[in-house]
Order: sequence, then structure tokens, then C-alpha cells
Amino acid sequence: MAIWPSYAHEILLSSITSTELRKIIFLARPTHYLRLFVQRMEEWTLIDSQLCELVTRLGMAGHRHTLEVELRLVKIWGYAREYEFTKFLPRFREKGVVTITHAAHGADRVLHSSTYNR
Repeated sequence: MAIWPSYAHEILLSSITSTELRKIIFLARPTHYLRLFVQRMEEWTLIDSQLCELVTRLGMAGHRHTLEVELRLVKIWGYAREYEFTKFLPRFREKGVVTITHAAHGADRVLHSSTYNR
């Protein structure tokens, strides 16, 4: 569960070695309104760098899949359509797919996908 990126995520991402990996999901439970969460997206810069390094490392080991990272927002308040999610993980989206979903009422609603919003 990621409220904000931390050193623990860096350790976890650097330990991944599976060449069959296809998707990483971050469950993010913002503590305040979506507006605050979006304003603090640049704090994911460390994760962005780690994901780029992961793609490079796995590629050298024979990984042949496009890696997808999903940020699953839980308990958000505000109107997600008002925000520009293209700023989330900008370096990684050059190497993989970034999807942002809102997990509400047992169903995930796609708020943004770099596959469709390039």
C-alpha cells in the first residue's frame, strides 16, 4: 500500500528478477483530496527512476514483455477528470505503460492510460 513513495519501494523494485513480469500495481490511498495527491505526483520521481532501471535490467536478462505500472487510487475525493495524469512517471512511460485507475465499489475505472493518451 503506497501512500507516498518510500525507500521500501526502492528496495523492492531493485530485487525483482522475473523475466515473466508484466504488471506492477501500486495501491495508493491518498490521505486528502485528489488535488493534493496530484500536486505531489513529482514525489514519485524515485520510483520513476527505479522502474526505468528495472526495465533495462530485465531486458538484459531476456524480458520480452512491455511492463505496465498501474496506480490504483483508493478513496479519492474530487473530480479526477480535472487532472493531467500524463505527468505521472514521465520517464517510465517511454519504456512501458502507465495506467491510473480508481478502485470504487468493487470495480476499477480507468482514469488514464498512456496506451491511449500519448
